[in-house]
Amino acid sequence: MPEHYSLSSQTFSLLINEQRIYVDKTDLIYELVHEKSGRTYFLSRPRRFGKSLLITTLKSIFEGEQALFKGLFIYDKITWKRFPIIHLSMADIGFVNLGLEYALQHRLENKAKEEGIMLTETVYNLQFRELIIALHKKYGEQVVILIDEYDKPITHGLEAANSDLAIENRDIMKNFYSVLKDLDVHIRFLFITGISKFTKVSIFSELNHLTDLTLDNRFATLCGYTQAEIEHYFPEGIQKLIEKEGKSREVVLSKIKNWYDGFSWNGVDFVYNPFSFMQLVASSQFSNYWFETGTPTFLVKMLRDDIDFDLENLKVRESNFNTFDLRNLDSKTILLQTGYLSLKERHETDGDLDYFLASFSNKEVRESFNEMLLASYIAKHPSDAGISAYEVRAAFLQNDIEQVMKIMESLFAGIPAQLFSRMQPNGKKVGNGENFYHAIIYLIFNLLGVKMQAEVAVREGRIDAVVETATNVYIFEFKKNQSPDIAIQQIKDRKYAQKYSVSNKTINLVGVSFSLRKRGIDKWKCEIFVSI
Repeated sequence: MPEHYSLSSQTFSLLINEQRIYVDKTDLIYELVHEKSGRTYFLSRPRRFGKSLLITTLKSIFEGEQALFKGLFIYDKITWKRFPIIHLSMADIGFVNLGLEYALQHRLENKAKEEGIMLTETVYNLQFRELIIALHKKYGEQVVILIDEYDKPITHGLEAANSDLAIENRDIMKNFYSVLKDLDVHIRFLFITGISKFTKVSIFSELNHLTDLTLDNRFATLCGYTQAEIEHYFPEGIQKLIEKEGKSREVVLSKIKNWYDGFSWNGVDFVYNPFSFMQLVASSQFSNYWFETGTPTFLVKMLRDDIDFDLENLKVRESNFNTFDLRNLDSKTILLQTGYLSLKERHETDGDLDYFLASFSNKEVRESFNEMLLASYIAKHPSDAGISAYEVRAAFLQNDIEQVMKIMESLFAGIPAQLFSRMQPNGKKVGNGENFYHAIIYLIFNLLGVKMQAEVAVREGRIDAVVETATNVYIFEFKKNQSPDIAIQQIKDRKYAQKYSVSNKTINLVGVSFSLRKRGIDKWKCEIFVSI
């Protein structure tokens, strides 16, 4: 039977009824839902990672739809019966037009009307409480509460550059969830998902019994596909890709892994982004699908202003992943929570967690990150930024440094003046200008698809950037308002080229002078290194 992929619907019952592939996660779900397990959970995962599918799978379980689970692990493992369910997706309640408070009221009143329940309360959080109690009383069974994209009203405020709205919506949600604290006797199961994880004080301060699964080793693969799962569930799609690539199975699987694997929340278990992988096997085309997940605009602005791109093997503590404070946003925390960075290694000292090493999750994510930021600097669409980088790559592969610099000069020439203006000396230190240029060069070079290193440590100092092709090494030194001769002399004086002298490649010393007045590259010079 041909493989049928689900490229849009994230509703479990539709997937099963339409005979589309469902990767069985019910062994892990069983650990959450059986009678002797816990009752209240929270899970944070990036966009398009199967959170909505997980929520609708839980919904079908608690609706007692056993027939849908035939052939799946959980089919004969639980006692099947129907529970009253409150299912809310915060992204779909209409809060943008109605306002969050009224949108919640409207949704709760509609649910009550469907159930034949008359609500007497008029305040949204008290209506929530009243509805839960009334459903329990009507059906004689405790209530199941499933909340998807709980943080959407807050991140919407941030993306609209309206922090006051974000804080207002946060406070409304805090009041909304606070009524759950004393309703244990009425609640059979509570599951809340979202992208970000706000500080407990901000949102879930009253829910001290909420079990956080985000970094829980037991559920590290609850969302996303493992290597074993993609090979078991998608043999046809993988085989088509192998035939199209014309390479061995091992080579193609390695390429798939490099592009789409690498997400981890414990530094041990790694999974594929299900959305990107599904797109891959459906189209038999390696491509960057991450942009389709929608990158938060507030994240782009924050990262552009930070000018900090050293994000490989970053040391982070568990607290970096666990908090999202509206009054003190941290870019690395947001990158972890949105999936750009992933926990790669876990380091412990005497049994105590010391720190994680975090890096870009995979090739797709790394390229998305660099294209996204480069586009924000040069005021182009991310795809256009990628094309510009491709042109630079082609010039490098032809060992045409003159063409490389010509393209770079044109990119700087297209940057809007206002982006430069915030870098000008004005008595307020926003940046020193040089970092701004370095950031753009770094992003372009990172998109080349050839070997590139920035801030390369050597005995005598740090090289600004190195690009290697099959036949050449280009050592770059950047200066602001100084002659490129000074930059090249620094490369020579600090013996940067020695590190590459055994490579049997032509070593090129490239000095680049930036000009704040001209808002771009002023002069550049390239010399062939000759060892003495």
